[in-house]
Amino acid sequence: MATLVNQDINETRQASHGLATAGLAPGLIGLALLGVAAAIGYLAGLWQQFAHAYLLAVMYVTSLGVGGLFFVIGHHLTGGRWGTTVRRLAEVTAGTIWVSALLYIPILVAVLVGSDSLYPWAGLWVEGEFVSNDPILRSKSVYLEPTFFALRTVIYFGLWIWMSRTMLRLSVKQDQSDPMQRAKSMQWWAGPMVLIYALSMNFAAFDWMMSLEPHWFSTMFGVYFFTGSFGGALALTLLIAVAAQSRGALTQSVTTEHLHDLAKLMFAFVVFWGYIAFSQYLLIWYAAIPEETLWYDIRQMGIWPYWGLGLVFGHLLIPFLGFMSRAMRRNRSAMTGWAAWMLVVHWMDLAYLVLPQVRVESNVGITLLLGLLTTAGALGVFAWAWMSSAAGKWLLPVQDPRLPLALSYHNH
Repeated sequence: MATLVNQDINETRQASHGLATAGLAPGLIGLALLGVAAAIGYLAGLWQQFAHAYLLAVMYVTSLGVGGLFFVIGHHLTGGRWGTTVRRLAEVTAGTIWVSALLYIPILVAVLVGSDSLYPWAGLWVEGEFVSNDPILRSKSVYLEPTFFALRTVIYFGLWIWMSRTMLRLSVKQDQSDPMQRAKSMQWWAGPMVLIYALSMNFAAFDWMMSLEPHWFSTMFGVYFFTGSFGGALALTLLIAVAAQSRGALTQSVTTEHLHDLAKLMFAFVVFWGYIAFSQYLLIWYAAIPEETLWYDIRQMGIWPYWGLGLVFGHLLIPFLGFMSRAMRRNRSAMTGWAAWMLVVHWMDLAYLVLPQVRVESNVGITLLLGLLTTAGALGVFAWAWMSSAAGKWLLPVQDPRLPLALSYHNH
């Protein structure tokens, strides 16, 4: 994080305008890494592996943005108080969704030109005619039509960008005038937004990841994606708050009490993720319908059963035991480590959803390497977008009528 302008006698509360310039370096490095990964995929004949790795990277940064958006909407919808001090950090995170939209454009172009390197159904459309005789695919052909797919994608990103920008715009205006009226406006908008969010998140997960295996379906898949996304966004918010404090920002405003509540929400979504993952697996295993079990059959090959077992421990059991205690959740250094852990296992979770769908014989290690390379690149671009959005803004809503209550907040 770049240096920040000192706006308070006890702490820094406003980001420097130079933060945008400082973000250019990770942004350019990120673009370079994406270029290197694409070159490896093209020159080494690993294009399908690269396509899946690139989708993984885009979904990872998208999940952080939409997770931050839900924090903002949920905060206003519930009339939250304690989260006021970290709300601006989540608003800025949500404001990066436009970058995810730009990163998804190459995938959209590939679908529209009929490439099946990522989505096998995309290559079954020839001159507007669906050519497969597979009865399951034909039953989904209207939905899995490239132009309709592209239209839905534009709608998802358009809605998320509109929601994130509306909330950030109203929040920034609240810093300048009419704080009570702005607070009421944001709370009013949160109602319809949460419904739009729920629908768009579900269908986006179906379109972008579940359709990698078009025979398979799960009505719980959208909730599964949401659970991991919100948990990852909470972890990122905690890490950003701690990083800001290491630079002298928000040292008095974001206290152990606020970090403790972020940790409690993280813990809740560790448990919720485990519940959703187990419920989805149990129902599919119990029904034993071939087109439903296919998705898990693929994940019983090669390294993937061990990867899945790693998620059971790494995403559920270890963090469940690791920061179950109140003392651990109030330990700043420990929770910084756990937040970083959760971001890593969130990436592993998305990799489990995307990478086993590579349909050519290949070295899984190469695919994972491309996944790490593309994710590092996408995160560099994400960091640039975050820093550019934060530049010059207050790092907390300084005129929000709930801020005094948030600053004096104590857990009981």
